[in-house]
Amino acid sequence: MKYRFHHLHITVEDVSVSEKFYDQLFTILGWDITSKYKGDLPHMDMSVVEYMHEDLDFAICSPKKELRDITIDARTPKAIQHLAFAAESKQAVNDFYKALSQLDVNILHDEARYYDKIAPNYYAVFFEDPNGVRLEVFHHKGA
Repeated sequence: MKYRFHHLHITVEDVSVSEKFYDQLFTILGWDITSKYKGDLPHMDMSVVEYMHEDLDFAICSPKKELRDITIDARTPKAIQHLAFAAESKQAVNDFYKALSQLDVNILHDEARYYDKIAPNYYAVFFEDPNGVRLEVFHHKGA
């Protein structure tokens, strides 16, 4: 039997701020954001926005009230180090970077470029969401 990765939920500081960011991000990535689910889960004291996609459902969730002021680093145990999206070509990464640079986003390293320390011919742009979660769009043969 095969199992596939289906969904990922991350906790964000402010769901409404993060929703604006992820609406823009997933639109650039070609996701249909009109199929997102948005609601409150009172039994969990949580608000959630879930973006449905054929490859991955991705959700942003509110923190527990008593944990709202805790900050962590991406390298803290149990934290997300980064999320990566594979592009079909170097040009697709460049197109993504051009659209991303029009937004109010923290783009790391200031450009899309080769990262041969990661792998030969690894071409990527790294950036952060409003919570400091690191994201990446990359192209590499075999990905």
